[in-house]
Amino acid sequence: MCSNGIFVSLLTLSLLLGKSCSETDTLHQGQFLKDGQELVSAFKIFKLKFFNFKNSENLYLGIWFNNLYLNTDSQDRPVWIANRNNPISDRSGSLTVDSLGRLKILRGASTMLELSSIETTRNTTLQLLDSGNLQLQEMDADGSMKRVLWQSFDYPTDTLLPGMKLGFDGKTRKRWELTSWLGDTLPASGSFVFGMDTNITNVLTILWRGNMYWSSGLWNKGRFSEEELNECGFLFSFVSTKSGQYFMYSGYVVRDEPYGFTSFRVTVSSSASNGFVLSGTFSSVDCSAICLQNSSCLAYASTEPDGTGCEIWNTYPTNKGSASHSPRTIYIRGNGQENKKVAAWHIVVATLFLMTPIIWFIIYLVLRKFNVKGRVLFRGIYYFLWRELTPQVIGFIRRRILSLRFGSTIDQEMLLRELGIDRSCIHKRNERKSNNELQIFSFESVVSATDDFSDENKLGEGGFGPVYKGKLLNGEEVAIKRLSLASGQGLVEFKNEAILIAKLQHTNLVQVLGCCIEKDEKMLIYEYMQNKSLDYFLFDPLRKNVLDWTLRFRIMEGIIQGLLYLHKYSRLKVIHRDIKASNILLDEDMNPKISDFGLARIFGAEETRANTKRVAGTFGYMSPEYFREGLFSAKSDVFSFGVLMLEIICGRKNNSFHHDLEGPLNLIVHVWNLFKENKIREVIDLSLRDSALDYPQVLRCVQVALLCVQENAEDRPSMLDVVSMIYGEGNNALSLPKEPAFYDGPRRSFPEMKVEPQEPENVSASITITVLEAR
Repeated sequence: MCSNGIFVSLLTLSLLLGKSCSETDTLHQGQFLKDGQELVSAFKIFKLKFFNFKNSENLYLGIWFNNLYLNTDSQDRPVWIANRNNPISDRSGSLTVDSLGRLKILRGASTMLELSSIETTRNTTLQLLDSGNLQLQEMDADGSMKRVLWQSFDYPTDTLLPGMKLGFDGKTRKRWELTSWLGDTLPASGSFVFGMDTNITNVLTILWRGNMYWSSGLWNKGRFSEEELNECGFLFSFVSTKSGQYFMYSGYVVRDEPYGFTSFRVTVSSSASNGFVLSGTFSSVDCSAICLQNSSCLAYASTEPDGTGCEIWNTYPTNKGSASHSPRTIYIRGNGQENKKVAAWHIVVATLFLMTPIIWFIIYLVLRKFNVKGRVLFRGIYYFLWRELTPQVIGFIRRRILSLRFGSTIDQEMLLRELGIDRSCIHKRNERKSNNELQIFSFESVVSATDDFSDENKLGEGGFGPVYKGKLLNGEEVAIKRLSLASGQGLVEFKNEAILIAKLQHTNLVQVLGCCIEKDEKMLIYEYMQNKSLDYFLFDPLRKNVLDWTLRFRIMEGIIQGLLYLHKYSRLKVIHRDIKASNILLDEDMNPKISDFGLARIFGAEETRANTKRVAGTFGYMSPEYFREGLFSAKSDVFSFGVLMLEIICGRKNNSFHHDLEGPLNLIVHVWNLFKENKIREVIDLSLRDSALDYPQVLRCVQVALLCVQENAEDRPSMLDVVSMIYGEGNNALSLPKEPAFYDGPRRSFPEMKVEPQEPENVSASITITVLEAR
């Protein structure tokens, strides 16, 4: 048994040694790298090879992470491609350094792409470094490198590796930037470009077809003003010299490690480090164990790229020397192992607090028999222990717990700062694990969940596309909003909706679970609402009978609370801009949830209204100032809610009068006319009139709704006012509403507007106006 194990081990070792002998990281002048061959970096971190995608004959040359290094087979994308826009259409590709020292990709015997255009050199080699950088080097006669003639780091594709730059070369004006792929299996240059802003040099931007898509904010004091790149590990430094201006990418947070370490992939100068290197052969596990046993150990790292060797830091490293050629993974001692100590201290503190009353009681019983002097002594002991010593003990315990919990020592903080790491990012990353985050769904998983978007799973049609019911692999039911290619919602609205709903948390707002963005497909995955939307019940002659007055009032209450949260109490002041019956979803208990934030806008704390040249919304719910001038504010949502209140009370759509040319223009005008004639009871939905109604409450709701739809925005109440009005709170009675919007007596015509017949159920009527995008 033992001999068999030795035989297998020797066989495996011989195979590994045989393989390592055949592997090389260098291509010499006159040699060829052909399809099926590889260059592998010295410590097997990266490899260079020709490859093609499944179901494609196009051949590319790319740099990949080596699976042996990563111990995973999931790395299915290269980090750099030499010929992303010039694929070879067959398998005859090869790479060579010709007799003049030029680096070329060949198709057969002809040159397909010349990567380097340099003067003639006679001693040139191509080397793949452990940093992932492919360098064309001119060599001296003794075999040492004379200079770098060309390197892949100067021509990034879509992946940023430590040591790469984003910016421009001051001499050649060449720009260093990342460009997205055109598709998942099509690496040609896509529509997104990530790099330094051409006008403001200390800002990183993402451009989409030349237009601003995202900005990092200004770089100031080692941080970006926007938090995305600051939090958890994207480590940059800004360099501005005569030879150019650029951001140097130096590393990233890798992952949480066992035993309370957090690892960071950074570039640290080996020669300048003041850690001490242990002699002997150590694995990474050995090194971490040694650090744990040493109470003064702040961090450790392997000394060799293959993960062996051990370097320990008892104080922070200083980077005064030249940077190392490849990044290193530094393991910072922190939270994990200390949690046990925190728990132990919690037990000690709890025990002390439980024992203290018992101890005091025993002392009291003993001293009770003493004379007055004894009681004076008791008071003195009490004063010293309770008034003087106890606060100091509690303060010490509190500081100890905090220092254990956050692993904070001055040396450790200086260590993190020297590495360019904000400790808060560690805690923020841990906090984010417990928060609700958007899950990214693959297109295949969505297709499977909806049974290939079958008609049986179709819930309805919204303004931006169809909505389907789906069932995830874990059995959870979801609603999937699929953006129609012909819809008015583009990537901006889609992104707006996803970000907003993810950040807003309220019982009367629909919860988004995730999204799917693949090629032309853009989808949002919501929690499934068993009872669909409010319009499904409200405007159906049979289903509306389910909505008695008590339920309708509860639905209005929920919508009010949701809007009040958006306008006043959420961390983002949000104007929805599309409140309507079809955007109010109902859960299994008929609780309302506001949905569809595609048109929503975030307001600043002091901002009260805004203007837009692109008016979008649903006709009949838009306020007059928004409809005519593009002005919108919280009072625009109040107007929409007033219309919705009237629809809930009357059981009719606001635009259901457009066939009657002699009648009122809309529901608002109809209710206003009856209100003036003191015939409010006639507006109540027929399905409610025979039931037990709280008529004073109904009449109050009608009056509140009319106050919400007044012509001038200044006259309308805020949602906070609506709360007190609808419950009859306050000493003053409701004021009389002024003339509502879109009212001027007889029915008027709109020559510039074309109102088309209403579409079937769940499809909003469409309107054609020069600047209006109606749904």
